[in-house]
Formats: sequence, C-alpha cells, structure tokens
Amino acid sequence: MKRIIIFLAFVSVIGCSEKEDIDNAENNIDINLVTGINLIDFTGGKIGQLGNPNELNIINFGLYPNPTVDILNVYSMGIMSEIWIRPANSSKNYLQTDFGTILNSELYSENEIEKNSKIKLTNSGLSKIKIDLRSLEIGYYRVFVKVDGSIFWRNIYVGTNTSELDNLKNDWN
Repeated sequence: MKRIIIFLAFVSVIGCSEKEDIDNAENNIDINLVTGINLIDFTGGKIGQLGNPNELNIINFGLYPNPTVDILNVYSMGIMSEIWIRPANSSKNYLQTDFGTILNSELYSENEIEKNSKIKLTNSGLSKIKIDLRSLEIGYYRVFVKVDGSIFWRNIYVGTNTSELDNLKNDWN
C-alpha cells in the first residue's frame, strides 16, 4: 500500500511540473512574440528580412520605415478603423516555422490586442497615417491594424538611430 501511495505522489509531482513547463513555455502564436522583421526603406520598399517574421498581412496594409526611429507611416488598400502598437519579445526559436499555415485574422481578439498596447488609434477611417513613436522605448513591437473588419499585423523595431541595423542583423544571425 505504501508503494502505491509513494508512486501516485511521484506521478502527481512529475505531472504538475510538466504542466508548469508547458504553461510557461513560449509558443509560436504568442501575441507578444516577434520571430523576425521585414526591413522596409523610407519609400516603403522591402530591402530584406531578419529572422522569419510571424506576420499576417495579405497585402492589406504596409508600413515604413522598419526599423524606425520616431515616425511610422502606415497605409492600407482599405479603410483602417483601428491601429494598436504593443511591445513584444524577439525569439529565434521559430525560424523554420511556416506561419502562413498557422496565422489568421481571428487568432487574437481585439480585447487581447488592446491589453498592454502602448498606442491605440480608433476610428481613423483613413487609408494612410503617420504615427509618432517617440513615446515608445527601444525594442520590438507588433503593429495590429483592423482593415475592413479584419485584423492584420506586422512586426517592427523601434530604435534611436538608423545605424542600429548592423546590431539588429547580428542579433538575428
């Protein structure tokens, strides 16, 4: 009888610790996760990529420059009703993940996106806007945009000057 009780206690301790590891583990759809960024010049042209960006953008909106220092230009083929910018953490753990098969516009709720957002613009009704980012700290962010009722997002890096690009490249290599 003692052996059974000891065995059950051991199994429950192991099971609990494994669940805690799973709960604390980062996952590939975490709203705070940045797995890469697209490098965009001051005219909106893509000039490269770092990592494997976990972005959902089916040609519905764009932004530039990226990385950026103080002003972010956001534009869309449709009408942007809401824009949120929230801090994120970078990770190289998903460089081989095919995000095209995982991500969709209903993955995150508006409440979830709004929570911890540093910038929120509502009822913009515009197809182009300049956003002042000078209030943000240096680091990675996710830009969520609601376009014609669907939510899309991109990853950005906010820095202090454009010469930080070499440091960013080294971080992702």
